[in-house]
Amino acid sequence: MKSKIQMIIDKDAVARAVRKPLETYYANIDNGENEDFSERPGDWEENEELFKSIFKSPYINSRLDWLYVLELIYEVIDRPEQLKPEQFAIALEEAVAATAGHRDYLAIVPMAFKSPFGFFGRKSLPARSMQIGQFTFSPAADSKQALNKIITRHGFPEIDESDFQHASKTSRKAFSHEMLASFIAHGTEERLRFSVELKFRHMARLVELFACLFADIASPLATSRAANHLFLLSKTTGELRRLPSIKPLSIDFELSADLLKSIKRPEFDIFFTDISSSTDSMHGRLRNAIKFFSMALNSQDDVTSFLFYVVAVESIFSRDKNNPIKATLAELGSMLCFPPKQRLDAYQMIREAYDLRSSIVHAGASSVDKKNVGIVRSIAARAIYSSLYLCTNLKGGQGKLENRFFNHLRDQKLGVAKAIIPRSIWALPEIGTID
Repeated sequence: MKSKIQMIIDKDAVARAVRKPLETYYANIDNGENEDFSERPGDWEENEELFKSIFKSPYINSRLDWLYVLELIYEVIDRPEQLKPEQFAIALEEAVAATAGHRDYLAIVPMAFKSPFGFFGRKSLPARSMQIGQFTFSPAADSKQALNKIITRHGFPEIDESDFQHASKTSRKAFSHEMLASFIAHGTEERLRFSVELKFRHMARLVELFACLFADIASPLATSRAANHLFLLSKTTGELRRLPSIKPLSIDFELSADLLKSIKRPEFDIFFTDISSSTDSMHGRLRNAIKFFSMALNSQDDVTSFLFYVVAVESIFSRDKNNPIKATLAELGSMLCFPPKQRLDAYQMIREAYDLRSSIVHAGASSVDKKNVGIVRSIAARAIYSSLYLCTNLKGGQGKLENRFFNHLRDQKLGVAKAIIPRSIWALPEIGTID
């Protein structure tokens, strides 16, 4: 797999930064010093200027780690011919591109859902592999043959029985028990052990959002499960590496047909691409909102959940310091997320939710009714989805997306712009009222 980011470096900056260490290195080599190369002269490992100049490259910054880059540097400077700084920069860029194939991996992530009571480990959904954007979601693989079907689907080399058995035994048979999410990953292993899990988190949080909106997540008799390892398969060596996850790779409700149907919606992949890769500040707001939503959903404490749901809504709409935050949230949230007939009730619900939030934070209130937690969860989920939908429809315009987002809501409020209607959200049943 070739990265969409060009494998280029700022050669002028690198040439300037490498001049002194390169001169020191060649001077010592000419004098016969450090012939064993146990520690190369030139202060390579701790050279902050060189580090910064090389990592100005978006490709290197997002895909490689410093120790890996150092190995490439050493390969370049250990060549028989002495290089000028400008030649070094060219050679380093060529080395990065030439070794790209060594950094192609297949990420395989077991996704642990709740299991119906009495059916732990039951192999069920999905019935077959399904492709959603860059992700392939596959049934649990209880044999080498089943796992190799997933692997070869991506064009990677098959693993043998001993590798499968070792990976299975050391991960508590996660392959056999859980739905598997697989996708192509590119970079050094040190970077991928973090970036793959981050990518999974973005996807899992979006699954949670869609499930709350379009599926039944109530599972009172289900047993929680957790997967604690992800896997990287090297396309070059065929080695399957098991890596511990920072947090459990779990989603705290059952995997159902309705849930799978919800994430097959075309907007799921569109939203994922935006929240996982966009650098626009508006999508930064929405990344935070989805994270707070997930924290609320997975909290065991009702007060904590309630507060995080409100914070998720604030993350999206809180902007104008001159307007009261409660009024801003109520006006924008009700207008964007609810059809006209429901807006007055929604406006009042959001105001009351913010009042309850304030009484907890500022006035010592210490309990929240579960009904109110459910209502504010619905409001937050609609706000996130509707905002992502609006951002999708505002792409391609001039100026920052964040400005266009809030300008559109302002113009809609003034009646000079038509509403961009998130029909999937407006078609949802009405929600209750805050007690």
